[in-house]
Amino acid sequence: MSDAAGDPADGVESENGTADDDAESTEYDPTDIDPSSITPMAGLIVVAFTGAVIGLVGAAVSLVVANLGLALVGVGVVVALSSPIAYVRLRRRYGG
Repeated sequence: MSDAAGDPADGVESENGTADDDAESTEYDPTDIDPSSITPMAGLIVVAFTGAVIGLVGAAVSLVVANLGLALVGVGVVVALSSPIAYVRLRRRYGG
């Protein structure tokens, strides 16, 4: 089955009266992130999540290589705990 004819809804008016061809794309573009939109809180969440992922990978690896897995779990814990420590320091420094 060929899709040479294109989308059957092309050119059909949508609910707001505009044609689909004229509608703005709602597709998410990951390269369209403004660095100023990343807040310190978002950074802290990313750090905590990264630490949790490292710890979980370490737990899985420990089933095969015990020493490496234990080391990764330790690194994951340190990384994950650095996020709340940074949060406390941030609140003390800037108030809030």
